[in-house]
Amino acid sequence: MPTPKSRTGDNASEGRVLSMTTLELRRDRLRNDELRALLATFLVEAPIGGRIPTVRELGARFGASIGAVQQSLARLVEAGAIRVDSRRGQGTILSGRSLGALWSAARNEPLIVALPLPMTRHLQGLATGIKAALAETGIETYLTFSRGSRRRLQALEDGRCHAVVMSMLGAAEACGPREEIALELPPGTHASGHMVFERARTEEGDRSLRVGLDRDSVDLQLMTELEFRGRPVEFVLATYMQFGELFRSGRVDAAVWDIDDVTGDLPADVVRRPFSPGAQALLAEANTRSTIVVRRDDSLTAAIVHQCLAGDRVLEVQRSVVGGERLPEY
Repeated sequence: MPTPKSRTGDNASEGRVLSMTTLELRRDRLRNDELRALLATFLVEAPIGGRIPTVRELGARFGASIGAVQQSLARLVEAGAIRVDSRRGQGTILSGRSLGALWSAARNEPLIVALPLPMTRHLQGLATGIKAALAETGIETYLTFSRGSRRRLQALEDGRCHAVVMSMLGAAEACGPREEIALELPPGTHASGHMVFERARTEEGDRSLRVGLDRDSVDLQLMTELEFRGRPVEFVLATYMQFGELFRSGRVDAAVWDIDDVTGDLPADVVRRPFSPGAQALLAEANTRSTIVVRRDDSLTAAIVHQCLAGDRVLEVQRSVVGGERLPEY
């Protein structure tokens, strides 16, 4: 009686074939997802009413086959991400789009924006305006809040958010080659203003002026160093949230402070004054203007920020919150 042949080798071979097929399917899915993300990013930036390149042109642009491009475009149309019209002699026209659906097709995750702590009406209004404007386009948005623009920039570099809000002054100083300002907002959108709070000193003596300095905040550090340069000072490292207690306990003599952030009663000998003329000229209201910063290689987020947040909607909502006509909601 012949000995049955072992099936071990055949089973192993079949397993390898199945594994290879699974890997190939995964690679195809990854390639298709990547192509759809590239097309979605391209279509976010494409002009409404303009001609979409042919599938052959798009295939050459993104290194994909004509069939893969056709399939990805069809899925975007089916998902309601884009509307297209075919016109004789003009080709395929982009007649409409859903920014929310395109964002989902490209990223499949919420848009995360990092903002300063919402301790003032201006920042509460800005957060409410950003959330409302993005929600109206169908983009799922998460807002995160942290003290210190340097920390927010680090979150952007680490990929923990897609965009950060900071003052124009801070952005101009702290943004490096990997970041860019996607949107600049008008004066008064970040803060209504800053002033110098300084204890009246009848006798200077030999002691240097003790000045509170928040190094986590790029703009506060710059304003403080700009205002007190050339004067004999001793910097006392603290957060701006500690300035009030430092004044009350006599541990600082001066600080630059957002006038909307001032909390609690200050000692009677602490007076507020505007910046010196030289400092005012150099600041040119950059400390009161908000900017939205993105990674330089993230053209999709930059396009979404510009299209969704550059209009009047954010400013209208912010004004209504600052004026008490609307409750903050973010």
